[in-house]
Amino acid sequence: MEHENNIEDNSLSYLHKDALSRLEWGKITSYLADLAIFPHTKNALAALEPWLTKEKREFYFGTTGEMLELNSTSNGLNLEPFDFQLFESSLKRASILPPLALFQILTTLKLTTNVLHFFKHEKAKSLKYPLLTNLALLLKPNLDLYTKLKQSVDAQGSILSTASAELHSARSRVEHAKRKIVEHLEEILKKQEIKSSLQDSVWMLRDGRYVLPVRSDRKSGVEGIPRGVSQSGSTVFIEPQALAAQHAQLEKAQTDVEIEENRILRELSKECYLIHEDILFNAQHLTTFDLISARAKFAGLIHGIEPNFVTNSIKSARFSFLRAKHPLFILEKKLCIENDLELKPSHNSNSPFVWVLSGPNAGGKTVAMKTVGILTLMAKAGLFLSCKKAELLDYEEIFVELGDRQNREEDLSTFSGHLAQLKKIATYANEKTLILLDEGFVGTDPAIGVAMARSTLEFFAKKNSTVIITTHFSNLKTLSDGDERFYNGSMEFEPKKLLPTYKLLNGIPGQSYAIELAERMGLNNEIIQQARSYYGNESQRMENILKDLQLKKIQASEELTKQTLLTKKLDEQLKALQFEKEKISEIREDLVESYRSKLQKRLNAFENRLNIRERQFEKQKESLLKELEFKANTESTENQSSVQTMESVPNLNSEKSITADNKEIKQGIKPKKLSGFEALSQLKLPKKQSQNDSYIDYDSLDEKANKFRSPKQMSSRALLDEARLSLNYIKQSYDNIEEELNLDLSVIQNNERSTKDKVKEAKETVLDIKTQGKEPTFWQVGMIVKCDRFKEKGKVIKTADSKGNIECLFGILKVKIPYYELKTIDSNFQQTISVSNNKIKNQVTKKVKNTNEFDPEIPPALQHSGNTIDLRGLTVDIALDKLDLELDKMHRNEVDLVIIIHGHGMGRVKESVRKFIEETSYKLRYRNGRQGEGGDGVTVIEFIS
Repeated sequence: MEHENNIEDNSLSYLHKDALSRLEWGKITSYLADLAIFPHTKNALAALEPWLTKEKREFYFGTTGEMLELNSTSNGLNLEPFDFQLFESSLKRASILPPLALFQILTTLKLTTNVLHFFKHEKAKSLKYPLLTNLALLLKPNLDLYTKLKQSVDAQGSILSTASAELHSARSRVEHAKRKIVEHLEEILKKQEIKSSLQDSVWMLRDGRYVLPVRSDRKSGVEGIPRGVSQSGSTVFIEPQALAAQHAQLEKAQTDVEIEENRILRELSKECYLIHEDILFNAQHLTTFDLISARAKFAGLIHGIEPNFVTNSIKSARFSFLRAKHPLFILEKKLCIENDLELKPSHNSNSPFVWVLSGPNAGGKTVAMKTVGILTLMAKAGLFLSCKKAELLDYEEIFVELGDRQNREEDLSTFSGHLAQLKKIATYANEKTLILLDEGFVGTDPAIGVAMARSTLEFFAKKNSTVIITTHFSNLKTLSDGDERFYNGSMEFEPKKLLPTYKLLNGIPGQSYAIELAERMGLNNEIIQQARSYYGNESQRMENILKDLQLKKIQASEELTKQTLLTKKLDEQLKALQFEKEKISEIREDLVESYRSKLQKRLNAFENRLNIRERQFEKQKESLLKELEFKANTESTENQSSVQTMESVPNLNSEKSITADNKEIKQGIKPKKLSGFEALSQLKLPKKQSQNDSYIDYDSLDEKANKFRSPKQMSSRALLDEARLSLNYIKQSYDNIEEELNLDLSVIQNNERSTKDKVKEAKETVLDIKTQGKEPTFWQVGMIVKCDRFKEKGKVIKTADSKGNIECLFGILKVKIPYYELKTIDSNFQQTISVSNNKIKNQVTKKVKNTNEFDPEIPPALQHSGNTIDLRGLTVDIALDKLDLELDKMHRNEVDLVIIIHGHGMGRVKESVRKFIEETSYKLRYRNGRQGEGGDGVTVIEFIS
């Protein structure tokens, strides 16, 4: 019974090893081992077998994912090599450790501290990597032993002089003794009687002894102890007797060094043994970090992802590897076509068990099958897989029948060797088994081979085993008709070019194309034609059906690819249009706010100007009243002195000189005082008629204002005229601004309507992809195009080549671009958007802060004629008039910093200017002048825009 069990165990072990060998598992582990840092980790990965427990597998999946993310977002975890095997056994036995082993322990303690510090203090990172952090927190550093080892041993396996004061002293004595010996030897060599006896005037170090090379025929000329003879016998190496005392001192010092070094090694070994469990524990955990790091690097090389193991259900996929590539093709930098390798249920049916792969010779069937096998092994070993998405059953066994098994010594033919392998596989086949059969049952009569292949596949299907078989037998390709346990797949072949494409077509069988391949390889045409006639009409009809199926599959795939690309492009255009719409809406809001700010700014400026006019008008009126009172008093005095004359002669001159204002004064009625903007607006004055009464000459307004400000012409009529002009200007400005705002809003609304039309057009285009697609022939020389790679427009200079690439000129750059990346330009829409954007950008301004405050932080200002207002030597009223005029001009000219020079004097002008600045409607900040600017005799203001 035990013998039978041993035979079964040996058979199962043989099947495991055979599967690993046939699927080239050793190459995978070799690449993996090269990525490790520690020597013992390399050995462990090289011997890795893909039968890990579920818990260990999930641990490696989780930690590998965290390490991949860690390496992509930072410099990663730095590990330096140490050899666990150099000290493991000696440390367990409490043996005296050599310096090199102590240095390996030193490296272990150093890495322990570094790894723990990396995850413990990098809080932001550690929260993202919980598995690695928990593993690092298990480490047990020992800073005292680390510090002592660091000053005691080095990487070359030497004990450092800093290990102890005694060792440093002993080594100093050794060096001192050696130096004395050398000095003595140099003195001996200078003696003439010694020189004549020497073979050469040098001293030598032989077996640790300092000697002189003496001629054998004159050895009596040098007193000392012979320490050897040359091979020719002509030279005797003699240690001079005079060096005996120095040699004794040297030997004693060297003995002291050896004693102290042995003491240090014993002491350090003892301290290491006292915490040897922690050291070995740390070494094992650091090895785990190295294993994880190597797996993460391997995943990065193959662009791997974590697989998902599914439950063993008849409704779930047996395996599904989307866009899969064979990992060795990637690692060896060979061209590899990615394929979707799937055996899963379709619609509501159960999952098939047997995947029949057919197709041409050298078309990629075996590679596809081996890709499934190697990816399954990698998943079982806790490695990431070289595909975009992976699902599979948790297989317990993988059996492979691949290659020629004929063996002369065991008297096995190709077919008998094949049967012997199938016998072993059938013994262990179950629902947790994946079986790979390559070109099964081909070494015998085809009819018998088909029968045996079918019965074998049905046997495995009854056991719910997962089977992949590659075949050229046509009868096996029809098993999927009416039997959901079987599923077809084929490798694509281009019938026109007679070349394989290495692309997998799921769901349809493939033909072998043997006759076509023979024709392509140049086989005699007579042989080919005769073979076609022997092949038969019915078989040829079946092959033609398969050929048509493959061609339709290829066309459908190409059409689907075009449709997907076009849909993607239209989605991008739709998103761009939606973004443009949102952008226009935002700019519209900014534009409205800009007009409001601009209108408020103008109103503030004119209100300030009218306030000045009102003050000037009151001042002029008071002056006029005083003058009239003075005249009235003078006339009253004259009337009293000549009352009789005045009574007899009418005073016509007086009546002519008295105006309406004089009459009001004589009647004791004072004119009403005008105050504020509202009062001025209610004044009714004669209007000057012009050809266009609604037109106001804005360009001459400032010229008229300068004229009215002149004290000599500051009459009430002039002031009221200017007030009326200012009111009309405000009204006209408001009307213009409102008109421009309405115009721009209408443009924006038109753009929005245009955008909606474009969105609608894009949606309609998505619904009718086939009619909207542009073929390569659509693009002709001279067409203006655009491409997402370039900002500027381009021009077609050469039509499409055989691959669909079109040569275009972008600026000075000539490039070939695939036809599906080019876009046409809708000139009307682009022009509308461009005009609207330019107009909006020109109109947008920032909001104005409504504060006038003292701000000492205003930057220094450089005086020049464009930003300086000089008020020195002027009275307060004239100074304020000039200040108002100049501020208005500089505000309209957008001068940021203005320097007002008012001087000191009695301080009236300065006080009035600063009060004016505080109360003015201009939005600004101000400060006193600094040293170098004029000090307190200068005021600097900054307009707030």
